[in-house]
Amino acid sequence: MSNDADGGARPIAMVGCDEAQTRTWGQKLRLMGCTPVSFDSSADFLHAATHGTTHFDLLLVVLKDEGAWPLLTSVCQALRMPIFLVANALQRELLAEVLSATEPDSQGPGIDFAVLPVDDFEVELRVREALRRNETLMHPQAASALFGDYCFVGNRKVVLHKGEEIRLKPREFELALMLFRNAGQLLEREWLLGSLWPEARVERKSRVLDCCVANIRRKLSLHKASEFVLHSVYGRGYELRHAAAAPLAANGTVDGSGFPDTSNEPSWLAQAATA
Repeated sequence: MSNDADGGARPIAMVGCDEAQTRTWGQKLRLMGCTPVSFDSSADFLHAATHGTTHFDLLLVVLKDEGAWPLLTSVCQALRMPIFLVANALQRELLAEVLSATEPDSQGPGIDFAVLPVDDFEVELRVREALRRNETLMHPQAASALFGDYCFVGNRKVVLHKGEEIRLKPREFELALMLFRNAGQLLEREWLLGSLWPEARVERKSRVLDCCVANIRRKLSLHKASEFVLHSVYGRGYELRHAAAAPLAANGTVDGSGFPDTSNEPSWLAQAATA
């Protein structure tokens, strides 16, 4: 086991990574404020997770021993630890199992995956999203955020708007929160699909994103003459614009704390596109 822990950083377990992956992905994790802890085998990680004093915020695993997968998933579910699985193209049966286990409205720690080769940007995106989702899951009672007249209440997946309680499905709630967090910035379609529907990597022609956006626009009244207007940018993605005369404070939000800050999400995509 290799551990370069730093006081307040978030521990991320890395299992099955080769020397290059440990070096490059570990550096990316450190830049994100995480502490990478590398294990040589699934058995070493399982022993540390169940008998050690460190609680890991996420398991990043390049699975070489598929026989260990059932035990890894059961232990991580018991510990409420999300998994980011990196697989190769030949592990089709395992990927099918991952997809079938990822229920659309699942309330438990998620299992995300990517197929090799995986670049540093995708590792960062997947890890950030897994940590954000799990933070909201683990501390829903404190999660609330205010955007103009819209108040997001995380534990109930409810948006309060001018005294009206609006219920959203879990994915609709997550997408709406991303849009409000990033009001005034274009969120690329590919980025949204990769963040909210990792299984959609298999079929990018799915209209699930468009249906979700349509529901959000209708339920939250994000149309002309409203404080916020949700625009479709043909061929690219979606942008929520603040139409009120008075500008919002700072990054456009008044956050009651609880939701992890994701206001920099689009900048990752822009930086990768210009790299």
